[in-house]
Amino acid sequence: MVRSLETDTRFVYRDTSKAKPSEIAKKDTTVQRVDEEILPAPRETVPKPQHMKRKTKEETIEERTDKPRDLFLTLLAFVWFCAFTSLYVQLDGLFGRDGLAPAETNMRARIAKRAGLWEWVQASRSTPSLLWVAVYYNLDVLLGMKLLCGAGVLLSLHAVRNGGSGWIYGTLWVCYLSLVSVGSTFMQFQWDTLLLEVGFLGIWLACPTGSQPFSGYAPRTIRQLLRFTLFKLMLMSGVVKLQSGCPSWYKLTALSYHFATQCLPTPLAWWLSKLPENLLKLSVWSALVIEIPATALILSPFQIHRWIGFCLQVLLQVAIMLTGNYNFFNLLTLGLCVLLLDPNGKQKNARSLMSKLWRVLHFLNFLLGLALVAVGAHWILPLSFARSLTGTSITLDTNPARISIQIKPILLASSLVGLLYILACGMLDVKSASRRSFVSSKFRASAKSFLVVVGGLIYFATSCTALLSLDSSLLRNPGGMYAAEVYGALSPYHITSGYGLFRRMTGMGDGGNGQLVERPEIILLGSKDGENWEEFDFRHKPGNVSWVPTMVAPHQPRLDWQMWFAALGSAEEHPWFINLVYKLLHNSKAVRDLLNPEGPFADAPPRYIKADLYKYDFSKGSTTDWWNRKFDRRYLDVVDADSPILMQYANAYGFSTEKPSKRVKPHQAEDLQETILFTCAFIAVYEVVRRSLDVARPSLVGSR
Repeated sequence: MVRSLETDTRFVYRDTSKAKPSEIAKKDTTVQRVDEEILPAPRETVPKPQHMKRKTKEETIEERTDKPRDLFLTLLAFVWFCAFTSLYVQLDGLFGRDGLAPAETNMRARIAKRAGLWEWVQASRSTPSLLWVAVYYNLDVLLGMKLLCGAGVLLSLHAVRNGGSGWIYGTLWVCYLSLVSVGSTFMQFQWDTLLLEVGFLGIWLACPTGSQPFSGYAPRTIRQLLRFTLFKLMLMSGVVKLQSGCPSWYKLTALSYHFATQCLPTPLAWWLSKLPENLLKLSVWSALVIEIPATALILSPFQIHRWIGFCLQVLLQVAIMLTGNYNFFNLLTLGLCVLLLDPNGKQKNARSLMSKLWRVLHFLNFLLGLALVAVGAHWILPLSFARSLTGTSITLDTNPARISIQIKPILLASSLVGLLYILACGMLDVKSASRRSFVSSKFRASAKSFLVVVGGLIYFATSCTALLSLDSSLLRNPGGMYAAEVYGALSPYHITSGYGLFRRMTGMGDGGNGQLVERPEIILLGSKDGENWEEFDFRHKPGNVSWVPTMVAPHQPRLDWQMWFAALGSAEEHPWFINLVYKLLHNSKAVRDLLNPEGPFADAPPRYIKADLYKYDFSKGSTTDWWNRKFDRRYLDVVDADSPILMQYANAYGFSTEKPSKRVKPHQAEDLQETILFTCAFIAVYEVVRRSLDVARPSLVGSR
């Protein structure tokens, strides 16, 4: 039946201006009923398949988030936090005017009283530090150091919690460089240099402009430079052990000494020192294998090889962490190991046949990685087994001359592979930057990536210089000499450096046979009458034979560490030790706080002090003591507060012999409030500048 237009209320025009409300409501009901009869039912929306959905920009960024990169940056921020916090609590006793190495005195000694602008520039180049501003305006340098530490603590906490841009990591790097440059002896540890090197590269991995990752920079190039830093650290640490000719490494007895002679052992080190001799020797050989041949897996283009290298390096670092207190060094190295993981995750194949073939090839590649390590270990670190009536003796069947011949092709090959890898990563970075549709200017993105890649190549050349220094003949050419000059010019900034951890074992009382351990340890003794002597107690280093090893990492007690180095030489070689004795005789509260507060002479200073050298070893058998010790020699003769030798060293090295004024006393509560106030002001200014930059340059890719 055909419906007429007159009966269809949708097409009939009616003037409703004069109609009654009841009639209008009736007509509206009619329209609704007719619509329901004529219009078809709404079609159910069928969801599109997942692969056909168009992803938003935020989803694209979320999928491309690099989890190993994010974990590395979080660990790096945590290491920054540990470094600044550990240093802050020791500033008064180490670098205050009444401390062991007064920073202000040392800085003013490097510049003339009426120096011109050029002299200030030269001093800043040789000792790059923001603290020169305090010296120039005659401000308190110690307060400036506390401000830098406070800013570092707050910024690192922000980076750990919320992530940080390159500006935050760059500020952390500048603050720590300013402290290391003026820290003299107490800031010259290899892990301080390593933190500055890794932190510098972390600035560029975190994107300096605060933009999202993958937004116009070179993440592959920076990642490869960080991997090469890990490779350089481990390879140099292994090679220098064999180049030193230390018999404990060739006889594989290093662990027989290491557990007891390391600076700050842990309780687990005492138990592991009781393991069988051959088991300890195989552990030494395994550590050398991980540090030398297994490092080749770090530079491998195959992910499965890097995964094997990751497992081996993590195993070594965890073992070191459990047996010794090396502050933040192990955490920082573990962060570098994280970058060996695959940023893209596992890729699944759709076809079962291809999946099975891929698994077979993957397993064969895994075996190839293990074979490379085994062949390298057999070539560089061959073992020799000698049987006798007492058992089987295991040693290395090599010598320093052979190692020097073998290491040369390894250095050349690793440098070439690293260069080719960085070039390939650089081309991929520039190419991917030019293809990003969510970047406003493709040319600008490509230019940024290209500049970072060029800078990465220059950085790689200087880093290779440190690596090739293992064989000086490789640098005896025009290119090598020029690279060495560039490396020397950049050395004050600690952008890259060479390493050599545990080069020689200490405390070898029997020439490396592993039977007689003699750990040298300085014992400070004080007396009020010259007859009855009491020992000064340090916070963490061994003293009393009943002292229990403790876990203090990631904190680094820098005085305890320097006492370990001082025991390897004489008192005259360490002027800060003479100053330590002088400060203890004059009851310096700042220095006294670095020692155990519950020890003797906490209330009143002694009248006389002397220092003896003892030889320590872990206790044997069932005993309540953890250590055995015997007297070796007198390290420092008896001195008093007015001893000529103390005054002589104080005048020669600029140590303060005057009592600190009220202004320069160790900072109390009001000084701490002042430090917090200035630090908060610094953070406020930083946030204002950062947000101003964000407003001027709005984000193009959405929030992270």
